[in-house]
Amino acid sequence: MLSHIVLRRGLLSTRLIAARWPTSSSAMATVSSDDYSEKKKEMNRPLSPWIQYKWQMTNTLSITHRITGMGLAVLVYGGGIGSLFTSQTNFPQILQWFSANTPPSLLLTLKVLIGTSLAYHTFNGLRHLGWDYGFGFDLKQLYTTGYAVIGLTLLTAIAIVLANQ
Repeated sequence: MLSHIVLRRGLLSTRLIAARWPTSSSAMATVSSDDYSEKKKEMNRPLSPWIQYKWQMTNTLSITHRITGMGLAVLVYGGGIGSLFTSQTNFPQILQWFSANTPPSLLLTLKVLIGTSLAYHTFNGLRHLGWDYGFGFDLKQLYTTGYAVIGLTLLTAIAIVLANQ
């Protein structure tokens, strides 16, 4: 018997599996990639999961959450490292210079991009915290909270635009 760790609903649990996995090296040697391919063909299933799954809102929100997190991290760390090279100026002076030398349309675009990225990452992060506590795993709840995150992010974008007029 092999012990296998499974991450399910955000909680770590241990499940014993015996029948699925061979326990001896001789049994493992009998399984070949040709057998795997033939079995998939008989079952009329694709060999790759990327072919099998269709694009959905749930994986789009997951990928976007990662992208916004990386973008915000680069922005924060880049700002911190950049401040090391500007010894005579402080942050409000840098913002004032940037605001004076940037076209208003580009400035508004940057504010909306940064603000909505922060809002989206925060709202979706709260959704993920709910998952860590075991809430919101039903399909209906997944889509409801996903649409709520998208709606709150759009409201944030509208608020940023209206606040800058």
